[in-house]
Amino acid sequence: MKQKARLILGGGAAFGLAHIGVLDVLQSEFDITGIVGTSMGAIVGGLYAQGKTPQEILELARESGSTLVLNPNQLLSKPLKLSLDLIKGLHNKKKVMDLMSDLIGPAQVEDLPIPFVAVAYDLVSRQTVLIHQGSLAGAMRASSSLPLIFAPHDMGGHLFVDGGVEHPLPLAFAHEVPGEITIAVNVLPPVSPKASHFSDLGKDAEEMKAPQVAIQSLLQNQGFMAVQARLQNPPHLFIDAHLAEKDMFDLMDVDEFFKHGQDVAREGLASFVGQDLKKKPSSGFRKFFSRFKRTEGLPQNND
Repeated sequence: MKQKARLILGGGAAFGLAHIGVLDVLQSEFDITGIVGTSMGAIVGGLYAQGKTPQEILELARESGSTLVLNPNQLLSKPLKLSLDLIKGLHNKKKVMDLMSDLIGPAQVEDLPIPFVAVAYDLVSRQTVLIHQGSLAGAMRASSSLPLIFAPHDMGGHLFVDGGVEHPLPLAFAHEVPGEITIAVNVLPPVSPKASHFSDLGKDAEEMKAPQVAIQSLLQNQGFMAVQARLQNPPHLFIDAHLAEKDMFDLMDVDEFFKHGQDVAREGLASFVGQDLKKKPSSGFRKFFSRFKRTEGLPQNND
């Protein structure tokens, strides 16, 4: 009998497409009994919780990758005036919501065959909100409303932006869904405890457009927050699915993200062969994080 596992799927723009490949591998080894997702993790996780297979989600990603409403990469290759016009289009709340509804239909979160929670941040109450009921399309839209790119999503008196603002890897809410073990999938960039000293590189830096500057900076900060989440609420199995060779807006490269997700999921499972995943994190886990100063909250383990 398969072990029951809850999945924690983090945000990370296009990097989150790797979740599809991870799911494709994990579903053959575990009985997935609950999903908590942020941003792209909420989109992929919500579709899976609805009953769509990884292959069906992959096909949807291929089809929507070229759609402007879901792929702001076009902003980076257009003249300033046209980029501003495109941003206005992305901020058209009805247009984005209509596309989400077309993809998902009238499904309600509380009626999904797999328990699901979408994580979003409410600008009104200034706190994270766990969306466990209501429109699935609305929940996914709220959780993935990336600031500066998509307009906030107003729902039930809340004004939601991307859940990654506060919980890019929502391990703190693993208890919200059932499961014997917790599996977390991070797709955010790595964070180093080291820094380099300034030196003149002898050339001008390549210019970046404002949306790319903002989102790349946000994702790097979220990468650090994901480390903190893993320190404070260590999962039984952690899968790092970040694909460094790609960009946060490379939504057209879904097949490469999918394969990468499959590969890292298999590697992660291989490292746990013969181990009891119900045990607390191993000494190897603690050794990895000993590089970071903040280690309070980690359970003690004498192995």
